[in-house]
Amino acid sequence: VNWDHFASLASKWEDSVIDNIDEEYKRFVKHLHDSAAKAESLQVAKRRLSSKTLEPIRQRGIARATGNYHQTSELAKLCREAIKEDLKERRAAVMDEAAEAGKSIRKARRSFANYKTKMTSLRRPDGTVTASRRAMEKNIYDFYSDLFDSHVYLPTHQLRQDEYIAPSVLPSEIRHAITSMKNCTANGPDRIKPEHLKSIPPVIIKTLARLFTRYLSECKAPTSWKTSKTVLLYKKGDPDDIGNYRPICLLSVIYKLFTRVILNRIGRILDEGQPCEQAGFRRGFSTIDHIHTLTRLVEVSREYKMPLCLTFIDLKKAFDTV
Repeated sequence: VNWDHFASLASKWEDSVIDNIDEEYKRFVKHLHDSAAKAESLQVAKRRLSSKTLEPIRQRGIARATGNYHQTSELAKLCREAIKEDLKERRAAVMDEAAEAGKSIRKARRSFANYKTKMTSLRRPDGTVTASRRAMEKNIYDFYSDLFDSHVYLPTHQLRQDEYIAPSVLPSEIRHAITSMKNCTANGPDRIKPEHLKSIPPVIIKTLARLFTRYLSECKAPTSWKTSKTVLLYKKGDPDDIGNYRPICLLSVIYKLFTRVILNRIGRILDEGQPCEQAGFRRGFSTIDHIHTLTRLVEVSREYKMPLCLTFIDLKKAFDTV
């Protein structure tokens, strides 16, 4: 996408208030989609194989068609060596381009690896294995519906109209939240990427500030934000066991921007309420804090010959259930 052209097209946005929140949000997202589609630049993808390699491949096909198996074998060996050399040169060129552009070498290296594991079969609760697509989808649906089902009663609290009024979202809050978002992340169902938000003009930022302020004041959000795209990532163990897959929910990037604005407002208050023993999921803390504490406890207990008991708890599906 030509981001300068995208910003120019997006700046033609004419903001207007619509009573229906969903219709208003759909109109806004459609404008971003149309601007991105018109700003797409047609770039010819670089070939992975050179013309010197494609010619022996063509000759191998002719030799195989004529039944010349000896020549086919010789050309196949030549093709394997040529393909190996081309891929090696292609890999080096991509790494050089990433280094010169100041991009991540790790991501460039990762682009050559195939991390996708195709799910061909799954084990049912009764122990039988199925390869049917429909049966696998039902098995996945039942498993995660039961996993995410919560029986904990949470009382609701209705705020009175005069009890609390959320401050209006400022354009500066939108800009600050956008700059903290990572690039090259998977987009949600609305197909809006972080790169789109980082290239939007001021008129779009003002519209986002108005929309977010409305969502806070009316305690409503677009219905599409309740829909996510779930991807299952294989971890380890038996690939037929659904428990060996990690679900990743791909949410709307605009929805994540909205939650980031809220987090920036309440983050300090939440952090101040945490005990000093809590090192996980906190800015400025990591597992090294607890590792250092445990190491010191072991050293002191050995030095003074004091008994020490350590308890480690491994919760199954902790990120999905806790």
